[in-house]
Amino acid sequence: MAALLSVKDCVSQASMEIGITQRPITTGVVTSFDQDVVQMVALLSAVADEVLLEEPYRATLGDGVWIYSQAGEPQAAFEQDTDVIAFDGRLAINGLKYRFLKAKGLEFGEEMRDFLTRLNKLAARANGRVLDLDAAAGAYDNLGTPWGWLNGYRWGGRQQ
Repeated sequence: MAALLSVKDCVSQASMEIGITQRPITTGVVTSFDQDVVQMVALLSAVADEVLLEEPYRATLGDGVWIYSQAGEPQAAFEQDTDVIAFDGRLAINGLKYRFLKAKGLEFGEEMRDFLTRLNKLAARANGRVLDLDAAAGAYDNLGTPWGWLNGYRWGGRQQ
């Protein structure tokens, strides 16, 4: 899973990928007067609402808290640029790009696909079961070899 991002990093990266800015944002995003930056910060709530409905975040962030201060305190809203988004950073960026382009009335199909694909992959990864054949019962029989093979002969153990 990707690292967690601050609100400033998320908005800065999304704005560069869309082409709104050419360099990372160096001024504050929470207190910004730039209308696109203000809209992106506001749209993070819409992204979070959608993310919190799906696994694995429905289970892990079921209390609805998805913003934390840099010190780790849960928050209801962004207060500083260093506040952390509690779900996958790339998912937040992809969702922000999709929501921003949609709000502006621009083409957003590819960004929506990227967002939903990432969301589904994270859910599959969290819900997928790993089958470890070596840990299965009888994998190492009394001969100490996998499935009872010794010198090319099968000696009991699990039949396939």
